[in-house]
Amino acid sequence: MASTRSQSKPLPSTPTSTSSSSPTPAWSHTPSNLTLIWLAISLPLVAWDTGYVFLRPYSMPGGSLHYPIWQPYALYGTIDYTYGWPAWNAHSGFTAAQGFMNFVESAGYVVYLWIVFVYGVQERRKGRGAPKKDDMGSFAWLSESRTVYGGLAAWAVLLGFATAVMTASKTVLYWLNEYFSGFENIGHNGLEALVVLWIIPNGVWIIFPSYMIYVFGQEILQGLEAASNGTEKSK
Repeated sequence: MASTRSQSKPLPSTPTSTSSSSPTPAWSHTPSNLTLIWLAISLPLVAWDTGYVFLRPYSMPGGSLHYPIWQPYALYGTIDYTYGWPAWNAHSGFTAAQGFMNFVESAGYVVYLWIVFVYGVQERRKGRGAPKKDDMGSFAWLSESRTVYGGLAAWAVLLGFATAVMTASKTVLYWLNEYFSGFENIGHNGLEALVVLWIIPNGVWIIFPSYMIYVFGQEILQGLEAASNGTEKSK
């Protein structure tokens, strides 16, 4: 009987030690600087594009606001009629609709960056999805980033993931609109002009958001798996 009591004593201490140790590692989010640099480049470009769309026709060739801010659209409007006079004269709503989505997406990215830079801590750790420091040479700092901990990290990842999905989906829709309309707005271009002035510039808004979707999605799955394992242990 004495041996039975001595064996049963440690049993209550097992869940106590597990519960005390489980809350200590807070879930964190560390975006790579490659992600932050992409957002720093893309956000001003999207703001520039959105401004052109909502200030038409004043921002278009011949308009009072066209030169010098939106002068490049004089060329692009002849490559993609969605941004040119044909769509404007046809009262096409697609251009303004995708411009409105640009505004919503940009707001999401700005809030995400606000969380990262206001509440994040600079650390010499590799952001998820960042290249290895050994492969970067003098650009090894691109593998370092800021880290957000706890509930704010979860909000940042969820917001970044959802916004990146919006960006990629909207851009794919932009491409599909051309395909299913028989390339109504871009079919008049030669192959070289189409590749250089339409496919490549618009393609990056599929590639980089898709990268963000993959990286942030992995973090969300990681958090869900950790929560699932914790639930199973507590039962």
